Amino acid sequence: MRKHHRTALLVAVCAATTTTGGLLTPAAAAPMATERDGPDIAELPGGEIAEKASNELNSARSLRLKMKAPDLRLNLTLDEKANCSGKVTVPGKGSVRLIKHGDTVWLKPDAAFWKAQLGPEEGAAAAKKFQGRYIKGSARDDDLGGKGLATACDLDAFRAASGATRSPGPRWKRGPQGEVGGHRSVPVTSHQDKARVTMHVSADGKPYPLRLERRAGGNHDEIDLGRFDRPVPRGVPDREHTVSVEELRRHFQHSQQDEPPSKSV
Repeated sequence: MRKHHRTALLVAVCAATTTTGGLLTPAAAAPMATERDGPDIAELPGGEIAEKASNELNSARSLRLKMKAPDLRLNLTLDEKANCSGKVTVPGKGSVRLIKHGDTVWLKPDAAFWKAQLGPEEGAAAAKKFQGRYIKGSARDDDLGGKGLATACDLDAFRAASGATRSPGPRWKRGPQGEVGGHRSVPVTSHQDKARVTMHVSADGKPYPLRLERRAGGNHDEIDLGRFDRPVPRGVPDREHTVSVEELRRHFQHSQQDEPPSKSV
């Protein structure tokens, strides 16, 4: 197995989490209902509904997002300080549990992920050696995602990628009321860059965006949002269930030394 595949083992997953690019995910826990001033949101023009939803997303200090795309599944709680906790799944290639607090990150790949990255034999050996343990290191470490990881965990970066920081404009059309996760919602739809984008906005309490959808060609991406302003869980793995990234590197270096020399053709 090539060395760069070993040392950059987790970069691919971290990079994948930054590809939200304008898509807006499945039912998450909705906010608690509160009294709403003014007219029922279902009676407002689409552009005004979209603006209210964007304002709520931009003012949130933290949230949970669930993303469902053809090549990626995310279930992350993240905040404005780039702390996060959750799980990243690449269909057919396994999953990684992720915890980041400040400058420290913990990553726990499953056996399928190890095998997809390293091949059946080496992957099985790595999965056995590190079974049940998180790899701990600096969030700045390129082998653990580096800037890509920080971006994936940053709520501000998500808002920018989703387009929430841009002015919604007048081109949003309101649709009939529906439900997201058992909560009343009002959909508003706009066509952007040859894509059809829909925000499902809470009709109860604050006008949070509960679901964001993007359809372009044959692709359909979804992001569900919930647990607004609830803090990222603070729990971290104990020492018994943790291994340093340095030990991970030593394991890969030892495996490389054990490989038979390549034959010239």
